[in-house]
Amino acid sequence: MWGTLADLCGVGLLPLVLISGCLSAQAPSKHPTRIPYDLSAPTKVFELSSELTEICALTDIDSITVACVQDEQATVHFISLRTGAITASVPFDGPADMEGLTRVGDALYALLSDGLIYHLTGLGKELTLRDTFRLDVPNTEIEGLGYDESTARILISPKDLIKGPNEAKDARLLYAIDPTDPTHKVETVLTLSMDALATQAAQQKIELPTRTTDDGRVRSALKLRYSSVAVHPMGDHFYLLSATDRTLLVVDRTGTLIDLVLLGPELLPKPEGITFLANGDLLLSSEGKGRTPVLVRYQYQPAR
Repeated sequence: MWGTLADLCGVGLLPLVLISGCLSAQAPSKHPTRIPYDLSAPTKVFELSSELTEICALTDIDSITVACVQDEQATVHFISLRTGAITASVPFDGPADMEGLTRVGDALYALLSDGLIYHLTGLGKELTLRDTFRLDVPNTEIEGLGYDESTARILISPKDLIKGPNEAKDARLLYAIDPTDPTHKVETVLTLSMDALATQAAQQKIELPTRTTDDGRVRSALKLRYSSVAVHPMGDHFYLLSATDRTLLVVDRTGTLIDLVLLGPELLPKPEGITFLANGDLLLSSEGKGRTPVLVRYQYQPAR
């Protein structure tokens, strides 16, 4: 038994954090964001324990707690949103290449990069491993899990591309499974075209990352290799995080571009985790990458 979440987040924990304004949050994107957050002004910035140097996923638990995994051990770590401290760590397997984590009711689903999923139940009481299953997808590097409340499905965001012709290289896929389906059938819920996104970005005057070729030509450097996915609880948009190029892509359910934000390397050098709280607040986490890992909170700012 490891206690209730209220017990885990109680008084007496030593703070391991620096709060808001202690780290730079400037993002290189120059256009006004079309999402309800000021990503240059976080509400809080928590410096995390060194145990979470390779933090790679986030999921909300309640208004004062999030959970994560880190890329070495099959262990769920619970983090207080009051202090940033680890309030509990619950192992469910041994050394593993963990990548994703999402909550579905009182259950957690944790993801290995090769597509193996751990189903954990008893959240808030005694977290136990109920079963495991493997995703039937052509990808071999899968990094993100997120829960879609409106469709009651778990979203799966692969990092790698499917081998094939140029059309395959242009596509970015988002999958989903029904957690109540015992067959764990995988469906493609969204196929994004890199070319189409670039065209929409140009039309909306949204800045894309660029690179200069050897002959001096400027080309798009956008890669969009998903590291995590979440669904906004109010706006119903997909938020797709790419650590490879530090981008946050926001699209609607048809795949239409809402925004693409370049995240600042000073604060988020390797953003791997994203989740929302019930009140709409956004949380992003970044690996340490030679420094202290961080958890960053942004206040939801709905249009008036």
